[in-house]
Amino acid sequence: MQRLIPMGALAAACLLAGCSSAPKVPQASEATKRPANDPAYVEMLRARVELERARQELELQRRTAAAQRMLDEPVMVKTGSGIPVRDMSAARRGTNLVYTVRFRTGGTRVELTPAAREVMSAAVVQAPLVWVRGRTDAAQANPTDERIARERAESMRVLLVQLGVPTQRIRTSWQAAGDAVAPLDTAEGKAANRRVEVEVYAAEPQPGSLDDPRATVAQQ
Repeated sequence: MQRLIPMGALAAACLLAGCSSAPKVPQASEATKRPANDPAYVEMLRARVELERARQELELQRRTAAAQRMLDEPVMVKTGSGIPVRDMSAARRGTNLVYTVRFRTGGTRVELTPAAREVMSAAVVQAPLVWVRGRTDAAQANPTDERIARERAESMRVLLVQLGVPTQRIRTSWQAAGDAVAPLDTAEGKAANRRVEVEVYAAEPQPGSLDDPRATVAQQ
């Protein structure tokens, strides 16, 4: 006796038969393949890394500059000799106040406007100690720049005495090279290094003690 197969069962059987074969593995398009050893691709990756590194360095410089701007508080934007804007600035460093006065190339004369002199006078006249440091924009120390650094410090010392600071409260030092505050390969950097720093102490430094024999070099 012949049996009739229901149409629904026949359709299901056909569907299962079609699914019995494994699905095809997706293949990447030849147009989008980038071999790891392709020189152009390797160079592109290297360029991306360098670009990201440059971006990070630029961001670090931006943040550093922003922090320095917050630290520096401009006192005067011009000196009597017409030296560029922001020629004199003050910044808090710990408990001391540091003024920076800049100079023309080779210049040793301190020229301040009357307002700048008043600011300086108010800061230093009662200070227990004022330290003056003369600097130049020289890349290497030499006799000429040593003289310029010394004369800049001396010129500032004379001004402080004129403002009423007793000579025993003033200390001076000078250094022609090696204490740069900006790169020396640009005009702006050189201008920043042609300076005298006047550090006004809020309290007189106290001598420390090295009485402990272990803190000193043994004497023969």
